[in-house]
Amino acid sequence: MAPASAASKSSNQWSVTQKIYYVALTPSSEPNFWTSQSEETLTAEGDMLVFAKTAVSNATAFWKRASNDGLKFGSPKFFVGKPGTSVRRCNNRADIQSAMKIAGLKTIPVGVHLVVANISDTCGYAGIGAQGGNTVILKSLGTSTLTHELGHNFGYLHSASMFCEKSDYSKFNSNNCSIDEYGDFRDLMGNDEWCPNATLSATQRATVFGVPLAKDIKVGQTYTVDESRSKSSNLVYQMKYKGTWYFFEYSNPGKDRCMMVSGISTSPEIQVRMIGPDWLLDKSGSAGPVIISRRESDLPAPVIPTEVNGVLMLPPYGGWTLRGFKAGEKFQLPGTNLSLMVLTTESATATFTISQW
Repeated sequence: MAPASAASKSSNQWSVTQKIYYVALTPSSEPNFWTSQSEETLTAEGDMLVFAKTAVSNATAFWKRASNDGLKFGSPKFFVGKPGTSVRRCNNRADIQSAMKIAGLKTIPVGVHLVVANISDTCGYAGIGAQGGNTVILKSLGTSTLTHELGHNFGYLHSASMFCEKSDYSKFNSNNCSIDEYGDFRDLMGNDEWCPNATLSATQRATVFGVPLAKDIKVGQTYTVDESRSKSSNLVYQMKYKGTWYFFEYSNPGKDRCMMVSGISTSPEIQVRMIGPDWLLDKSGSAGPVIISRRESDLPAPVIPTEVNGVLMLPPYGGWTLRGFKAGEKFQLPGTNLSLMVLTTESATATFTISQW
């Protein structure tokens, strides 16, 4: 995972038009699985192939938006294997070879993403995408899984969250931190479900596509971050401190999320994500940028709000899991002697500054 500043300077490796080759393997016990009518397919036509085509359409539309139209997609191709091609096994390589034969491919051309749907797969996951590669294996046929696994093809790691035990409200004890690899509810590379306005965090998009282009922060200056779906240059800010990257972006969880997650604050906030340091990388496995989260149960007891330099400092929010920082909060960035001070959190923008702790 490269920092946003590095990613933005690299050449566009996705300049080639992308194409989806979707190969639907067919079980011998259900020879008409892809073409027969069924009330369980969730499509008006009741045709599983139509369901698969809808997922492809939704997924490509998502990645066009996420790349700010930097990714171009050609018309997808669909192939249905003969009965018996969907084998009950956990063998991705064999499934890919079978799919290539069905699609008439000796090699997979540059820009082609071979999506292999095997409903008999026994590996135990909904899907798997080759990181920076060109293959996707699906057992689950819905939009969310396909979109997520294509993200791995495009170079995205999982959107993770970090929680640190026995930490107070304004700073973390880095000796007691754990990583939830799928814990960032902002986007489909984390733990979310498909909906028409699904998105990625601006940090994720900046670190892979360089869209938006992250701006560098200077200590002591005030910055405004905007709603990440708008066409703005103020979507995400970054700071490097002793080898660790910190990213700051606006979020309105009540409007952004595709599903309601109980116990998570839904009001506007500034979210902070990290890449590094070494202790975090060791814990994060295949995770990308890691969002800082806090839990109400580990925050100090509520106190009467006080003013610091004319800004109201808020008490803990009872009953919420916090994945962002709201107006009036001051937080020491993990591993630094610097603090984030959130000045405002409005319906579409927020302001903040970084200062010495």
